[in-house]
Amino acid sequence: MTAPYTLYVMSNSPYSDKIRMYLRLKGLPVLEVRENLRNREQVLRARTGRTMVPVVITPADGALNDSTHITRTLEAACPVPLLRPADPGRRGLDALLEDYADEWVVRVMLASRWLHEPDAEQNRTVIAADMTCGAPEVELAAAREVFSQGIMATLPPMGATRETLGFLLDDLGGLLTDLDALFAEHRFLGGAEPTVADLAFYGQLNQIRRDPTGRVMVGDPGRAHGRWLADLERRADGAAAELAGEAAPDGEALAPLARRIARTYLRFAVANAKALEEAPKGPLAVELADGVPFHAARAGYNRKCLQALLAELEAAGRLVGGAADREIFAELAGLGRLLAPYPTLARAAGS
Repeated sequence: MTAPYTLYVMSNSPYSDKIRMYLRLKGLPVLEVRENLRNREQVLRARTGRTMVPVVITPADGALNDSTHITRTLEAACPVPLLRPADPGRRGLDALLEDYADEWVVRVMLASRWLHEPDAEQNRTVIAADMTCGAPEVELAAAREVFSQGIMATLPPMGATRETLGFLLDDLGGLLTDLDALFAEHRFLGGAEPTVADLAFYGQLNQIRRDPTGRVMVGDPGRAHGRWLADLERRADGAAAELAGEAAPDGEALAPLARRIARTYLRFAVANAKALEEAPKGPLAVELADGVPFHAARAGYNRKCLQALLAELEAAGRLVGGAADREIFAELAGLGRLLAPYPTLARAAGS
């Protein structure tokens, strides 16, 4: 019998959903364990130095964390079936879409979840149930409060506040409209089969649709993105997708989504990288699409994500062509001299 991968998760973690789906699509044997107040110190921190999930323990006893790092490592170790596009340009686009879901869509997921009281109340209970499962010495009432307070403290630095909640929810509505248009004609973001980008979006949207507020917006089976969610789950179960079309979307079909990403997430990421050149800490103010002001804290981790993305795009030199490429490269041109280590990308951006 093949030794399993051990996957540590939390019930309301979008990145846990992302990696659970990844392992299912790979067909790998998995033993799933919920994070609790015992194993978060004895296993997670001891093996990775952090208490964040997901964490994957491989059959060779390697410990992997950070959902993007997990997919990159396992894609090299277990390349069949391929869950990142073979074409360099589409692989770069896949990385951008993954980054956007992981680092931008998460902000509306958290804001909606924790700034709407019915959603917050539900998730306080979910977290407490996870943390006390297998740890009976921990009081449920204490776990409800301690962990939710810690999460709430992370929201303002991310720009997920009551002041931005309306914008973030409107942006989510626009994103779902973009996805509906795309998925009306195309099965998945990369065409016939799911890729890591699909799984990153799935992680965030699957969590949003579990909350009282979010389920009103996300997952309607009568909408194309609802069909896409169901088809992802069908493929993970080994069943055929409902939508017959297998063609990959081209640059024109992807242009509305690329425009949204460029004028929100990439605009933030570019401003953050430039601000960090001036000082390692401090506030960040950036004007998003349509003059929307967005305030957050400068974030070194987001600069690291951008640098990794730029390296992927440099290797490709392109994405999928057409309007989608123009939207992305025009926004990246704002990096100016910070594009110097990426000469191919700098030329594509006209910088």
